[in-house]
Amino acid sequence: MSNLTHRRRSAALTGLGAAAALALLAACGGGHTESKDKQDKGVASIVTPSASGSPTPDASPESGRPQLRLDTSPAEEARLNGIYLNCLRDHGVPGGYKPGSSQWFPGGGSTKDAAYKACLSKKPLQPPELDPATNPHYLDDFREYVRCLNAGGLKVKGLPDGSGWNYDGPVTLSESEQADLDRRCTLKAYR
Repeated sequence: MSNLTHRRRSAALTGLGAAAALALLAACGGGHTESKDKQDKGVASIVTPSASGSPTPDASPESGRPQLRLDTSPAEEARLNGIYLNCLRDHGVPGGYKPGSSQWFPGGGSTKDAAYKACLSKKPLQPPELDPATNPHYLDDFREYVRCLNAGGLKVKGLPDGSGWNYDGPVTLSESEQADLDRRCTLKAYR
């Protein structure tokens, strides 16, 4: 078989393979069914059936909340937290402004449970890597994080359950240096 014939057959087979793949994708799309309101929003969604068998959208408290990532910038994190805090303020939670801050913060002892419930959808979720329930290697990552902080000059001792750390010596880093080191170590340890 000549080299040219081999290329033509390969091109033909590639074309047939692509056509078959497109046909499979079209078949997976299923037939068109109109919704109750007869509007096609152009976005596919998965609907889970309820106990009664009728489909219902996800109604968990976590759905729709903004999700922070490990690499979310401090400015974006502050913006998202500000939206949540302003919602609490607008729903009557007592609080005020800390000196030198333009952001409102809730005060202690608030019993405005309805306000917290109303604003829950605006409260940012922490990165899943920082949650022991979603990161199976959380404690190993946490120990690496604590080692990184110590190597960077912030002397700390991690709590055994991985829920935080305490200072383990004099603090020689400024607040901004601590924040920078914390961010670098978080990105390094929890990847």
